[in-house]
Amino acid sequence: MTNTTLTAVEGLKVGHAQDEQARTGCTVILFEPEADVACEARGGWPGTYDTHSIDVTKTFVKKNAVFLTGGDVFGFDTAIGIRRYVLEHSLALDKGAGKLPGIVGANIYDLEFATIRDVNYPELGYSACVNASTQPVAEGNVGAGTGATVGKLKGMDLACKGGCGTTARQLPNDVVVGVLVVTNPLGNIYDPETGKTIAGVRGPKGTFLEFDEIIADFLIGPTPRSNTTIGIVATNVDLSHEQLIKVAQMAHDGLAMSIRPVHTSTDGDTIFAASTARIRGIRELERIVDIIGYVGAQCVARAVVKSVKATKSMSGIQAGKTS
Repeated sequence: MTNTTLTAVEGLKVGHAQDEQARTGCTVILFEPEADVACEARGGWPGTYDTHSIDVTKTFVKKNAVFLTGGDVFGFDTAIGIRRYVLEHSLALDKGAGKLPGIVGANIYDLEFATIRDVNYPELGYSACVNASTQPVAEGNVGAGTGATVGKLKGMDLACKGGCGTTARQLPNDVVVGVLVVTNPLGNIYDPETGKTIAGVRGPKGTFLEFDEIIADFLIGPTPRSNTTIGIVATNVDLSHEQLIKVAQMAHDGLAMSIRPVHTSTDGDTIFAASTARIRGIRELERIVDIIGYVGAQCVARAVVKSVKATKSMSGIQAGKTS
């Protein structure tokens, strides 16, 4: 498998669009045809678009697109551009009286870094769809990762640049699990492979301050709000909606492996799970969902690490360590 990004999963495309001057953007995952999608939000401050439609027991769970966007609630206008693209390209299937695009999404709060006053999120959403392809996905300061930052426990002045990261893994029997994340947490980024913090609250002489060291300051200091890590785990295995919910739940373990602290009251951590259903007849195999969920979590952790290693310093916010 030469492509080790999310687009290694057959049946989807990924596109980025960004406004570099405003320091914000969006990332769109397009499914052709529609795909079953689920999600799980673990952070205390999630920003999501129409995710009630993919909750447990819901029936409108097949979607044309998942979007990840900057701009907090303003970024939800990304869906307008995606909807236009889906209709123009006849991707929506008939539901009831006509064609209804199925779109879900989540946002990051990047407003303390981005300047979104004149950002046209509908056009960014449309452009991301136009840019979508099956080619390996770009990482770093692209798409929704443009305005992402990490390690804001002592405020933006000591934070590092976050971004977009992606990885994929091939399993036996041609099973593929792919992940894309936009890393914008309150906490620091920890590399499970090296056991070292690679981005976060900057301390003296190139070091990073760990949460345990600054709990007292954090207790009485202002509450940072420019947070949230969002992402998607996708597989080519035909899984049920219930199984996808379990995959999304397990995938959050990857955030716990790589972000310290994670799922705080001011993070809105949300992960989608999707199935392009290219491999059928194995959803009934015992433990298949556990295997995909476990690998998904490992890939999430890896994608978080890759997201900060791929970034570059931007507008006074420094990049973390690349090695």
